[in-house]
Amino acid sequence: MAAQGVEREVQKSYWVEHTSDLTVEAMMLDSKAADIDKEERPEVMSLLPPIQGKSVLELGAGIGRFTGELAQRAGHVLALDFIDGAIKKNETINGHHKNAKFICADVTSKDLDIPADSIDLIFSNWLLMYLSDEEVEKLAEGMIKWLKVDGFLFFRESCFHQSGDCKRKNNPTHYREPRFYTKVFKECHLTDGDGNSYEFSLVGCKCIGAYVRTKKNQNQVCWIWQKVESQDDKGFQRFLDTVQYKPTGILRYERVFGPGFISTGGIDTTKEFVAKLELRPGQKVLDVGCGIGGGDFYMAEKFDVEVVGIDLSINMISLALERAIGLECMVEFEVADCAKKTYPDSTFDVIYSRDTILHIQDKPALFRAFFNWLKPGGKVIITDYCKNAGRPSPEFSKYIKQRGYFLHDVEGYGQMLRDAGFKDVSAEDRTDQFIQVLQKELENVGRDKEDFIRDFSEEDYNDIVGGWKEKLVRSSSGEHRWGLFIAKKLMQRC
Repeated sequence: MAAQGVEREVQKSYWVEHTSDLTVEAMMLDSKAADIDKEERPEVMSLLPPIQGKSVLELGAGIGRFTGELAQRAGHVLALDFIDGAIKKNETINGHHKNAKFICADVTSKDLDIPADSIDLIFSNWLLMYLSDEEVEKLAEGMIKWLKVDGFLFFRESCFHQSGDCKRKNNPTHYREPRFYTKVFKECHLTDGDGNSYEFSLVGCKCIGAYVRTKKNQNQVCWIWQKVESQDDKGFQRFLDTVQYKPTGILRYERVFGPGFISTGGIDTTKEFVAKLELRPGQKVLDVGCGIGGGDFYMAEKFDVEVVGIDLSINMISLALERAIGLECMVEFEVADCAKKTYPDSTFDVIYSRDTILHIQDKPALFRAFFNWLKPGGKVIITDYCKNAGRPSPEFSKYIKQRGYFLHDVEGYGQMLRDAGFKDVSAEDRTDQFIQVLQKELENVGRDKEDFIRDFSEEDYNDIVGGWKEKLVRSSSGEHRWGLFIAKKLMQRC
């Protein structure tokens, strides 16, 4: 408890120093804060669930950069901050909103009186990074108690390193890896007096695009969670992150495919297929199933394009964000389900996807969405697992089911793209290339055996080698196919 008391005094002293002039520059710790705020604030607000008529608890409200925005939409806002001067200025700026209340209080205080099941949205911007690990865990327990069932939690933190250019005598901020926050809130559970169990379900996680565009910086990360009843069936996302794409599993795959890659052929096939896109500086690319970001970094750095990478696996995006440190490229990452995600029509010049859509059952609907998201003249390029046109063997059927795949033959896959409206559709069976790549990767792992076992385990090595040999058997027999698909959205005629 003494250590926690010291932590709070250090943080309070830090913020008393940096809020002496109570400006947006002081609160954001950046000399260009006003310019960043113009782009960032609308983006953050656009990420929130509907709050019309709802109750909002804003933690770490500061001088009210978001308080007024929240009050304009919500039924009631309780703005809380532990710096007296900051919350008083907030009230001066936003006190005309009669649905807003302002309190000076510390979120870690035991005396904080917020009724259980009373809040529809908890909003927090740059707060948790000023708490100790234990304080974050305790606050998560409080948040899930305060929220109504189906209520939402939004928080945004600086990860890895600072973003602002403000000089600081000392900096007690905790620049954590995103996976810390994900783990804490995934593991937070509540059981009420009637024995009902609740947990946080991840709705979304992404880096703030304004910082990617203005600073080429992916360290500003936000999460949206929802309080839900605990269920035995955790969904496909949980399957990916706990079975197929556990952190160690991803790192094993990366060891085979090469640094930054979780797709067949790694950098070699990436260079080959990206060359077909004829990318030009300033174009915008959507990578569906971006993995840990290798292809995105390559496209952004080599062709000066802006890339949005989405993946359903939380573990993938966490590692992608780590890989982005120091690269200073225009790549934005988000945890998202491509089958549920929406974008405005004509948003992207290119949609790129490597060995991902095999997980999607309703491919025709997804391809129609791709068509709408592309600008006229845009291209889509996909590689994906396929099957032959005949009935799969029991062994191959078991493999498909176990992996959660939905496979089609190469020609059928291409026809789905045509049916979605695409023209100049190329559907190539690249199984021979797939076999060659598998053999090369297997040979490389064999040469790396001792180091692989040292870094992982002999069981991991045998699992990878066994899996690759099985893929070789399936693909050599003709059952497991690999397709390359390229299609265009034609320019609109006048």
